[in-house]
Amino acid sequence: MGSGITEINKDTFWQLIEETKNQCGQDMDASISWIKKELLSMPPEQSLRFHAIMHGYRDLADKYGLWTAAIFIKEYGCSDDGFMDFRAWLIAQGKDIYMAALENPDSLTRVEQYGDCEFELLNYVGDYAYQELTGRSAYEDCTPEMEKRVLEEISGEIKYHPLIEYPLQPPDVAAVYTEIGDMIMKKYSIRFFSKDSSLWNTSLPELKAMIEKGAAEVRKLKKAKQKNKDKPRKRDDPSR
Repeated sequence: MGSGITEINKDTFWQLIEETKNQCGQDMDASISWIKKELLSMPPEQSLRFHAIMHGYRDLADKYGLWTAAIFIKEYGCSDDGFMDFRAWLIAQGKDIYMAALENPDSLTRVEQYGDCEFELLNYVGDYAYQELTGRSAYEDCTPEMEKRVLEEISGEIKYHPLIEYPLQPPDVAAVYTEIGDMIMKKYSIRFFSKDSSLWNTSLPELKAMIEKGAAEVRKLKKAKQKNKDKPRKRDDPSR
């Protein structure tokens, strides 16, 4: 039984992802076959739309806070390419999980993991269908104007964690993402939080500047938390 979807937009995109989960579970090969079959039943421009929306959501999830989570959630860490495939895997989990992860990467510690949290072929399935229907590449036919339009269309619903832009170092990861911090402690022990440990290539000037900015934001956060902690509690009014 098919999904009944005849047009791809941001809502039917997520409907198709959800239906794929229902039909195929964690079987990634079956999922690709299911999505491709659905796209092949529609006019070619719908495969192109799927491709653009898929890549748009993947690009909108390209945040250091999410990459930090992926480094520890995945079994063997997370390279650049691995992070791209991790984001595809995240999209495959459905809209609720995707949105929650961007609002708070800690939520990923409660998501069931499989396939080392990578789903490479989901990046290409729209292109596969489009090529089969037209003989052309979705990568070539998806213009910068279309990509921009799609990003504007799909980005409005996303709420980002306030520090998700920053590449944080291990001690700060634990302070900002407490559930990921607890997971790191169980996995690597307290030694991982030493002052000299680093997740990022600090020899790159731009990255180093972002790390320093992130560290400054974490210091502000810690200061604000401490201030709230130190506030004297109001006594109950005895006249009540």
